Amino acid sequence: MSENNLLCPVCGCGSLSVKPFGYLFKNRWLGAVECKKCKIIFINPQPTGQEIISLYSKEYFEHDFRCGHTGSYFDESALAKLGEDALLEQFKKFKDRGMFLEIGCAGGAFLNTLQKAGYNVNGVEYSSEAAQFARERFNLNIHTGDISSAKYADNMFDLVYMGDVLEHLPDPNVSLSEIHRIMKPGGVLGIRCPMQTNTLYSRIGFTAYSILGKKATVHLPPYHLFEYRPKSFKYLLNSHRFKIESLNQTIMPVSEISLRGSALQKLMKKMFQYPNVFLTRTLKIFGDRVEIFASKEK
Repeated sequence: MSENNLLCPVCGCGSLSVKPFGYLFKNRWLGAVECKKCKIIFINPQPTGQEIISLYSKEYFEHDFRCGHTGSYFDESALAKLGEDALLEQFKKFKDRGMFLEIGCAGGAFLNTLQKAGYNVNGVEYSSEAAQFARERFNLNIHTGDISSAKYADNMFDLVYMGDVLEHLPDPNVSLSEIHRIMKPGGVLGIRCPMQTNTLYSRIGFTAYSILGKKATVHLPPYHLFEYRPKSFKYLLNSHRFKIESLNQTIMPVSEISLRGSALQKLMKKMFQYPNVFLTRTLKIFGDRVEIFASKEK
């Protein structure tokens, strides 16, 4: 689809603007486009379905599978750090038992924690290697593929979780519609997601690059098909009849941020992170990550 007749894949709006960054992938430029209505930023054109599947090889889960957090799902010494005990306690505040689904469960460390806590757990995972690891290491029930191909029953799950997943999905509308179908009325959806384009560094950088007529190349494969900000999350969830119970922006400490690109880009990102940390922690704005809990309307 050409940019002249391109529509936002989330809200269908044709009022779009080109953002000054993108990916160079297999000799194709995958440029970023922002919807002026719902504020979603998406990559156009997107990789093919087969290309997306190929991105999630074993090597992905040995490196950047948690968007900047170190660790490997195939390393026994790292598994203990991936149980997400604090996240478990947050879900318990909503429901301390029931059917739990994790979409994008990778090697199954969090599902294993949930299973030990008494939940009836299921997982969905693109990577056949990660899914097999979860089955063999933790004896979990994992579907290899996407949420639509799992064919779960209507109103099946009390709780659903996606951690560092939504930005990777090629059609968030299809995914959220399916999640809504398989969740029980009053069920709770938890989402954790990076928001790199929401930071001071990104916002000021976009403005500077636009003025200079330049484009920044992301030096990674196109894992993130969508870049979310608080407004785009609110639009997406509300349009699929989810009520947001909480939306909390967080920020990585300066010592933990990923530094890529030129020496100048690394320096500028680090400099902007200091005031960004202060603003996010005090005013809850410009966060580089978000944690959301939303309930399915009864």
